[in-house]
Amino acid sequence: KRPSFTISLFWIVFNLFLAIFAYLIIPDKTANANDQIPELALKNPGFSCKVISQTQINPTKESWLKKSFLGSEIIKISTPIRSANISTTEITFTSLNGSDRTLAIDDDYTYSIEERRYFFGTDKYGRDLLSRIILGLRISFFVGLISVLISIAVGLVLGLVSGYYGGWIDNIVMFIINTFWSIPTILLVFAIVMGFGTSITVIFVAVGLTMWIEVARLVRGLVLKIKEQTFIQASNSLGLSQISVMFRHILPNIVGPVTVLVAANFAIAILIEAGLSYLGFGVQPPTPSLGNLLNENYGYALSGKWHMALIPALCIMLLVLAFNLIGSTLSNIFTKKESQI
Repeated sequence: KRPSFTISLFWIVFNLFLAIFAYLIIPDKTANANDQIPELALKNPGFSCKVISQTQINPTKESWLKKSFLGSEIIKISTPIRSANISTTEITFTSLNGSDRTLAIDDDYTYSIEERRYFFGTDKYGRDLLSRIILGLRISFFVGLISVLISIAVGLVLGLVSGYYGGWIDNIVMFIINTFWSIPTILLVFAIVMGFGTSITVIFVAVGLTMWIEVARLVRGLVLKIKEQTFIQASNSLGLSQISVMFRHILPNIVGPVTVLVAANFAIAILIEAGLSYLGFGVQPPTPSLGNLLNENYGYALSGKWHMALIPALCIMLLVLAFNLIGSTLSNIFTKKESQI
C-alpha cells in the first residue's frame, strides 16, 4: 500500500550494503580508491583496457579484515597496455599510444595482467569513478549515523529533563535552545569547522550539535503532554523514581515521533556534509565523499563529461529523497494511530 516507502527502504538498504562492504565490491581496492593512472584520465563510462599491475611484496602482510574494510595501502603501479609478453627477466608491452616499451622485473614486486572496465568512467587523475562514489556513500552514511546519534543523545536528555522537571531547569534549557535556534544551521557548522579544523571527527560533532535542537524541542513538547496523563501520575503515586518514570514510561511513548525526526535529520546530515565537502570545508581529498566528488567534477558538465557531475549529484538527491519519503510515511502512520486511539 506504500510503494514509495518500500522503494525508499530498499534503496537505503542497498546503498548501506554498498557502503559497508565497499572494498569487497569496488574494482579499485587501494585505500580511498586512489589508484591514479594519468593515461586513463577522463575516460567515458564503459571504457575498458588491459593493465599491467605491479604490486609491492609486503613482508608484514596486511590482514584480510583491514583490506576488506579499509583498503590496501601496499604500493601498486598500474600501466595501461594494448598487449604484453612476460619473460623471467622483463615484460615487453605496447602502451595505449602504440609505443613499444620494456619493463625490467623487480624482485620486490609481483606482476599480473588484468582486464579492467570502468563502468562510470575515470576522473581527471585516471581513478575509477565507480569505486570513489561507492566509498563516498560510506562517508555519507557514517557522517549521518554519528551525527544523528549525537543529536539524539543530547536532544533526548535535555528534552526529557526540561519537559519533566519544568521550572528553572526548563527555563535554562529553553534559553540554550532558543540561542542555538537563532543561529543559522550552516553558519554554526562553518563556525565549528573553522574553529576546530576539517577532520572527519569535527564534522561529526559539528553536524550533530546543529541537529539536537529539533530533537530537544520535540521531546520537550511530547513530555509536557504525556506527563499529565493518568498512567504517569499513577507511576509517581506508586513512588517510582523520576529517572524510572522518564526512561521506562515516558520515553517508550515518544519513540514514534522521534523516529520520524531521526529520518529527516539523517537526510539533513547527508546534505550538510555534502555541502561542506563541496565548498572545501568537509572531507578532504584523497578521501572521497559525494560532496568533494561533485566539487572536483562539476566543471566537466559543460565539456561533454556531464556524467561526472550528474552521478554524485543523483546519489545525494536519491539518498536524501529516500530518507525524507520514509520519514513522511512514518509520520502518516503514527498520525493515523493517534487518531484511532
